[in-house]
Amino acid sequence: MTVTIHRLSVLCACLFLTACKPAVEIRKAETAPAPSTAPAATPPAPVTFSHDPALDSFGFYLPDKAIQSGDLKLTSLNIGQASDFADWEAGGRSATYAPIFMSFDDVASPTVENELGQIVHTVSVRVMPTAYRVDDRELSFHGVDPRLGQVTFTGAFDLEALKAAKAAGPGEPKPVMKGDLLVGDRQFRNIGFLYFGGD
Repeated sequence: MTVTIHRLSVLCACLFLTACKPAVEIRKAETAPAPSTAPAATPPAPVTFSHDPALDSFGFYLPDKAIQSGDLKLTSLNIGQASDFADWEAGGRSATYAPIFMSFDDVASPTVENELGQIVHTVSVRVMPTAYRVDDRELSFHGVDPRLGQVTFTGAFDLEALKAAKAAGPGEPKPVMKGDLLVGDRQFRNIGFLYFGGD
């Protein structure tokens, strides 16, 4: 009888301790690390004007098909020499010349005969760049004109074709570049340009 009472006492004590222990373990909330006070890294500014001085892209490039918006017809994409790019990017800007620009003729304007005996329109428009990239991977151009609106070209040279065309010298224009052209709200896709080395 005494043993039974002792066992009952021990059992009651165990049940009491179990009842007092919480059913769910409560963990202390972890403190989040304080935010860093170091200044965030400033992203690099976008390159607005960029060219590869090792690429010889100097020349006149004629579209392989008619590109026209209203009375303005694209006649050429013109690229200057490496020194022209360097001057422009150093801040030497001209209102009438840039290392890369697009020329449009106003086909509604009168025509005259130039010094080479060619019939040309008397009114033309040069779209100057607001941004460009000219290198062996991409040729991109962006400009704005009051009559045309935004003018954007994104394409690339066929470098082997360009090298061959330059080596051939004056003569028949040869295809050396392809890309997409946007003139105002008109999209012209897969436009080819021919290198013209002169007559």
